[in-house]
Amino acid sequence: MKELGRGQFGVVQLGKWKATIKVAIKTINEGAMSEDDFIEEAKVMIEPEV
Repeated sequence: MKELGRGQFGVVQLGKWKATIKVAIKTINEGAMSEDDFIEEAKVMIEPEV
């Protein structure tokens, strides 16, 4: 996968969903954020930015 960006919390890579739709795949480094911060980040990722 192609890396799109890297930051303090992890890496974002380009992926494909259903073999045709480009998506960003976010991998968070272990221990990079608290559980509460992770939940808040997950809530943001639920709504796609189209």
